[in-house]
Amino acid sequence: MRNRRRHSLHHHIVRELGQQILSGEWKVGEAIPNDQDLGARFHASRTAVREALVALAAKGLVEARQKVGTIVRPRDEWNMLDADILSWRVASLDADATIAELYELRKLIEPLAASLAATHATREDIVRIQKAYEDMVEAGDDGAKVLDPDMRFHRGIIAATGNTLFASLGVVIASALEVNFEAVKDTPRGHVWALPLHKVVLDAIVARNPERARLGMQKVLEASEQDLRASRGGKNKRQRKSS
Repeated sequence: MRNRRRHSLHHHIVRELGQQILSGEWKVGEAIPNDQDLGARFHASRTAVREALVALAAKGLVEARQKVGTIVRPRDEWNMLDADILSWRVASLDADATIAELYELRKLIEPLAASLAATHATREDIVRIQKAYEDMVEAGDDGAKVLDPDMRFHRGIIAATGNTLFASLGVVIASALEVNFEAVKDTPRGHVWALPLHKVVLDAIVARNPERARLGMQKVLEASEQDLRASRGGKNKRQRKSS
């Protein structure tokens, strides 16, 4: 129980400090409060604060300097593909810009990946992609259950490109996919409607048709982006009414 509370506190400190840095509460090059002050603010030990600062440093947000303290690093040194940073941006006023960048990245990588997978996928690759699709079908409109197989479907296609350098992008964009899927999991119209679009991509890969696979993935991403924007628009309207 104690370890669980410590783990929760650690994530709370990381999240709060990270969001404050992203929001500009502390400017680039500015020193953030010291361990003692942060400990008092979060009712945490200096050890917990230091662990949180180490985590933020690993994300490229801060660095420790002798005689200066912990300062905010330049924005272009932040790991923008880190899952936490992406989720903080999606939850911020920067959400629309972040979503646009996410889809720009996905549209750049995934249609080409689908095309390459149609040419190079092994039998084992295809079995994994098919299994992911079948699990998506079984999950239906359950946003929590569909998240994992949907992720496996897209990452499986990237892994099936046959290009070891390209396949490594599956790890790089995994956090982008996770944040993207998490944001759209509660879409009002559910997820079953998207299954035929994914099936087109799967069938094209099985049929070894690169162009159809590429175009199919483009349509998957376009529909997903539209759905996410519609979902966010509905949430924003509900929030304005409640306020």
